[in-house]
Amino acid sequence: MFGRRVPPNVVFLLSLLLAVVSGFVAYKAFTVGNTWATVIGGIFAFWFAIDAVRSYGWTRRKQ
Repeated sequence: MFGRRVPPNVVFLLSLLLAVVSGFVAYKAFTVGNTWATVIGGIFAFWFAIDAVRSYGWTRRKQ
């Protein structure tokens, strides 16, 4: 388990999914008026979106 890498396409899909979920949480928190949850959800959404872009680059580079 510790000696193997996760394939870039799996990292891309999971990061994209987590970015969408975090963005949805941030949006719901924004509509309710919870500032801290909005900020934290937005930071996570941004983080996972950047990770998805990076892993997409890894996938494109391998081909």
